[in-house]
Amino acid sequence: MKACFYIGPGSNEWCWDFFPGINPGELSIAGKSWCRHLVDQCSRLNVNEIYIADCYYRKDLAERLGNGDYWSLKLHYLPTVPCANSAQLLQQHQEIQTASEELLVVWGQVMPDIPDIHQLFRELRELKEIPELQKEGIYLYRDGKLYECMCPLHRMRSLQEYFELNFQLLKKPEIYNLPGYANNEGCVFGMDVLILPDCELEKPLLIQDNVRLERGTALCRSVIIGKDVLVDEGSRLEHSIVMDHTYIGKHMFFQDKIISGGRIIDVPSETCVELDDKFLTGSSEDHGFSRFAVAETFLSLIICIGGLPLFLVTWPFMHWLKKLEFFNFTSRIYPKCWRVLFGKGHLVRFGRNDFDYAFRYSDQWLLRTMEHLKITDDIYFYYNRSVLKIFRTVIVSLVKRLFVLKRLEKDSGNGSEEEGPL
Repeated sequence: MKACFYIGPGSNEWCWDFFPGINPGELSIAGKSWCRHLVDQCSRLNVNEIYIADCYYRKDLAERLGNGDYWSLKLHYLPTVPCANSAQLLQQHQEIQTASEELLVVWGQVMPDIPDIHQLFRELRELKEIPELQKEGIYLYRDGKLYECMCPLHRMRSLQEYFELNFQLLKKPEIYNLPGYANNEGCVFGMDVLILPDCELEKPLLIQDNVRLERGTALCRSVIIGKDVLVDEGSRLEHSIVMDHTYIGKHMFFQDKIISGGRIIDVPSETCVELDDKFLTGSSEDHGFSRFAVAETFLSLIICIGGLPLFLVTWPFMHWLKKLEFFNFTSRIYPKCWRVLFGKGHLVRFGRNDFDYAFRYSDQWLLRTMEHLKITDDIYFYYNRSVLKIFRTVIVSLVKRLFVLKRLEKDSGNGSEEEGPL
């Protein structure tokens, strides 16, 4: 069996108003994109090839889903001109259908609302002729005839329907697998979730990978939190969704909202606002203060002067000594300190988009080598930077290097572009 997902104009125009730049097929629903949810289900139906006919095609979708090896099937991506019905689509992409195989067509952004995926074909209604304007639904080509699957469907025709669908899957996932590694009686957790003391968690709840909840955080009445999120201390979220790569500031309260970076979407009124204050919500942009620059310049001066004798003595033997973490500092981090001294970078990395730095906040824990953990620490430092934290990061990092006998797999404080964009 083959399958085809059609993503085109119809009932998804609201997506562009609230999530500009995001392909509707990639929009996250309870932690997974619409496309990924459907590919999961097709793999259980023994579908061997899937064609994603996308009127808004971008390479991002193909990069995230891959070629289908994960599901032991083949994924094909077809940039598509909008079609009025499936006949026009098959005429545009003749490689989709073969006479000997059944073809499952998901027309528009719908999802089956059934307890077992094999019930999808339990009730079929034959269409004597293909309508000129095909309505959203799930269809099956079998033996040259077109059938409509009459099972109940989840729909996303408006922001409100999309919002409630997230919580329907959270409370009653049925055939849909939520993206978590630990499911504890209604609480689904991803990897590397740090929950500090005095947090209040109310079921059901979905927290994805690399999330940090500071002290006093409260998550109530169903909350979904995406990847790489930091919720700062004293904040309260009720019946809300936090999208990937988002920061929630201290002592904030959100109810019936979707928070995506600095964009706050109020679902009941279907309005949104962009917050300019990056200490309320947001993503990384430089908002430095002069006292931090003074502190970093002062520390850089001490390191440059104090480390110069060690640098000069060890430089001729660096080929052998660089295998030790402390002397690796003299070859890679020490030169960065000179750049900081002349105002060419930060001493401690300031935000995800800072690629010219000497140390990272996570250098206080030298054995923390997983990049996504370091990114969470970078985000925390970005919104909680202080002179004390700068001094502590640099001093603790230097002291701990004295006790590391071999070079770490990847030095966390080189500030080079080997890491690539984060």
